[in-house]
Amino acid sequence: MDPSTVAQLAGSALVAAMATDAWQQARTGVVSVWRRVRPEEAPAVDDELAEARTVLLADDAPADAGELTALWQRRLLELLLADTARTEELTRELHRLTQRLDSAPPAPAVGTIRMHASATDGGSVYQSGRDINISGR
Repeated sequence: MDPSTVAQLAGSALVAAMATDAWQQARTGVVSVWRRVRPEEAPAVDDELAEARTVLLADDAPADAGELTALWQRRLLELLLADTARTEELTRELHRLTQRLDSAPPAPAVGTIRMHASATDGGSVYQSGRDINISGR
């Protein structure tokens, strides 16, 4: 598989993993690959990945998943092409990581629910983010 395709797949899987239980595995795998090519940048990449996840999961996120995916696809492609002697090895490693992430079970959906209601004239309001059981008055 060519480096461009692997970078696209790995970047997509990485950002998708940010919102799942597979996040630590993805983060560790990408930082490990980075350490082989540019060890001096690995700690900063680790921090950038943590920040990207925070941004992705924030309620008022300024960046969406598509922007983060494109960013990490570019970063991974640059990494793959930075060491032409090891491009094949790194491509295989990222491909293996992508396959593991793709086979990880999805995390349950977690999100924020905002509700607002008001009752007038003695009315009642019942709100629920999921299940609700109302009995009697």
